[in-house]
Amino acid sequence: MQPTIFSDFNIWIIIKILLLVVLGMYNIFAFVVTRQVKVMTDTLTLGFESVVKFLSFFHMMFAIFVFIVALLVL
Repeated sequence: MQPTIFSDFNIWIIIKILLLVVLGMYNIFAFVVTRQVKVMTDTLTLGFESVVKFLSFFHMMFAIFVFIVALLVL
């Protein structure tokens, strides 16, 4: 059996890189959501702005945490 070009090819490396790229894009999405919530709460007065701001900030911090954990584990 002759070695081929793909004999050293590892699909898991590509999957790990793609997963990190997707998680990076999700971090950008979480940042955009946080900025939109800030703009929304500056514009509208609804009475529960602090809860919405906290949830959006928590969402962004959790997305960053998941990215860092994936970076360390993968």
